[in-house]
Amino acid sequence: MKLRHTLSILSSTLLITATYGETTPLLSPQKQDYYEFQQQQIDASYDKLQYDWLSPINLRASAMYETSAAFGSKDTRKSISAAIAQDLFRSGGITYAIEYAYAKKQADTLALNKEIAGLNQQLINAVLTYRKNAIALQQSDIRLKNTQIEIFLKRKQYEAGDLDITFLNNALMAQSNELKNNTALRYSLAQQKYEAAKLSDLTIESVHIPTYSLTQKEAFLEEGWNVRYSQALTQSSAQQYGQVKSAYMPKLTFIADAGYQQYDAQAGLSTDYQGNFYNAGLQLTLPLTYNSSAASQEAQALYLKQQAFTADAKRQMNALYDQTVALIESYRETIRITQNNLKYYDELLGATKAAVNAGYKAGYDLQTLQNTRSIEELEIQINEINIQIQLSQLHYQMRHTQEAKL
Repeated sequence: MKLRHTLSILSSTLLITATYGETTPLLSPQKQDYYEFQQQQIDASYDKLQYDWLSPINLRASAMYETSAAFGSKDTRKSISAAIAQDLFRSGGITYAIEYAYAKKQADTLALNKEIAGLNQQLINAVLTYRKNAIALQQSDIRLKNTQIEIFLKRKQYEAGDLDITFLNNALMAQSNELKNNTALRYSLAQQKYEAAKLSDLTIESVHIPTYSLTQKEAFLEEGWNVRYSQALTQSSAQQYGQVKSAYMPKLTFIADAGYQQYDAQAGLSTDYQGNFYNAGLQLTLPLTYNSSAASQEAQALYLKQQAFTADAKRQMNALYDQTVALIESYRETIRITQNNLKYYDELLGATKAAVNAGYKAGYDLQTLQNTRSIEELEIQINEINIQIQLSQLHYQMRHTQEAKL
C-alpha cells in the first residue's frame, strides 16, 4: 500500500504520454525505484518529526541484593516502574514543531519532484537535440552534394583556363569544412543517444514527445519549481524561528512516575514491605541562557534571508520567461523569413527549369537550386524543434498537477 501511495505521488513526474494516450515510464526502472524510496523516506521523516515533541514513557526494572557490614543485614530489592516527563506547554513550541514537520515535508517533496522534472527535461532535451541534429545532418549531406557540383564546375573552368586556382581552392576548402561539420553532427547524434541512455531504457527513437505550448506567465511564476521550493523553505524557516524563540521561553511539564516495589529483608533490623508507588506533578521551567538573544537573531536572520531569496527566485523566473519568449519569437521570425525565401526559390526554380528545357541553362544550376531549397526547407524544421526545446524547458521548470495527461 505504501509503495502504491508513493507511485501515485510521483506519477506526475515519472510518466509521459505516449501515442494514443497511453502512459509510458520515462525514466529507467532503477531511477524510478530510487525516487519512490526517496519519497517514502520523506514521508517517514515527516511522521517522525510531527510527533517528535512527545516524550517517551521510560520503563525501568531492577533487582538488587544488598549487604551491610554495620548491621549484618542482607536484603533483596525488586522494582518495576514507568515514568514520563511530557511538555504540555512550550510557549507555542509544540505547534511550531508540528508545523515545521509539515513544512519540511512540503519542501523536501518539492525538491524531489524538481529533481525528477530536471531529469525529464534532460531526456527530452537530448531527444529533441537528436532530432534537430539528424535534420542538420540531412542539410549537411545536401550541402556536400552542392560542394561536389561546385568543385566539378570550378575544376572544368580552371582546366579551361577560364578561372584562377583560388576559386577552385575555395571550393575544395568549403567541401572540407562541410565534411568536418558532417562528422561532428554524426558524433553529436551518438552523444545524444548516450545522454538518453543514462536516463532511460527507452531508445531515443522511441520516446514520444508531446507538442508543448507556451504557458501563461502568471501560471509559470506561480507554479515554478524554484519559486514554490523557495516558498516552502521560507515557511520551514519561519517554523524553525518559532521553535528557537519558544525554546527560551517558559514551558510547563507534566511529570509522573508509577510502579511496584518489593523489599525482602533476610537478616538484620529491616522489615519486609511491598506495594505500589506513584507520584505526579507539574514543573514550570524558565530557561535563563546567555546566548538566547543571539540564537533567536540567527534564526530570524535565516528566515528573513530566505524571504529575500524567494523574492529573488521569482524575479529570476520572470526574467527566464521573458528571455525564453524573446528567443522563441526570434525562431518564429527566422521561420517566416525562410518561408518567404522558399517562395523566391520556387520562382527561380520555375525560371531555371524553363531555361534548362530551352537549353540556356545547365542541369547543374537546377540541381544546385533544388538542393539549396531543400536545405532551407529543413531549416524550418530545425527552428520548429528549437521552439519546442525552449517550450519544453519552460514546461519542466514548473509544477503540473496532471503531468501524465500532457
